[in-house]
Amino acid sequence: MKSVLKKTLIACMVCTMMFSLVGCSLFDSKSKVYSRYIVSLLDINYKNVSKDYMTLTGVSQSDAEAVYVANMDYQAHNLMSYYGVKEVDDGTILSEFYYLAQSIFSNAKYEVTDVIVDEETDSYTLELTVYPLDTLEATHDQIVAYIENFNARVDEGDYNDTTEVEYETEFAEGIIEILKSTVDNPGYMDPVVLEIPIQPSSDYYYIDDADFLAIDKNILYIRENPESFNTENTDAEAVEGESVESETVEEE
Repeated sequence: MKSVLKKTLIACMVCTMMFSLVGCSLFDSKSKVYSRYIVSLLDINYKNVSKDYMTLTGVSQSDAEAVYVANMDYQAHNLMSYYGVKEVDDGTILSEFYYLAQSIFSNAKYEVTDVIVDEETDSYTLELTVYPLDTLEATHDQIVAYIENFNARVDEGDYNDTTEVEYETEFAEGIIEILKSTVDNPGYMDPVVLEIPIQPSSDYYYIDDADFLAIDKNILYIRENPESFNTENTDAEAVEGESVESETVEEE
């Protein structure tokens, strides 16, 4: 039997690289540089858009790609955990959820709408507007109906002679197909405005991991208290993510 809509712990693979204030950064105002910084950070994590990220950090293409791959792998596990999907095969189910995560998060929407400057302290706070994807909300009723139907078939004995791999694969593919239906025409919830302080030191600037996680929490809308069914298979637990340690970029 399947549990439904198991709340996942939203904690993205964070790569908040500290950016040097030297080099090309000096050609733009701090407001522009900081705005580029946060957008490039989100672009690499969710869309695999790396050009500005590489320019600002000096990292290689392969290192930038690794940030994106790690985040999509984490988001794939989050989606699987959210719907109670178990990884029981040779990685095929995870791979399908990985590609699904890529499709969903490629539609992530955000923009810097203001930069607040405290001239006395020379501190900067970015006003970031995030438009949460409604993928899980838009498909909620359809997926609930699918899981109820699937559970009814289990009760009727339709899966008595199937292997665990076959059972989990069929269940997962049904979830994936429903979620895929929103990818080409994404919808968004009401915008959320976040204030993200820039954390400067003498040579570098960055945002706190906690602020990045606050952004990540709003990229994809998830109900605070999703309903669930009391089913026999309730052992699928949410995946707890580990933050990637921030790295510094040496001053040139």
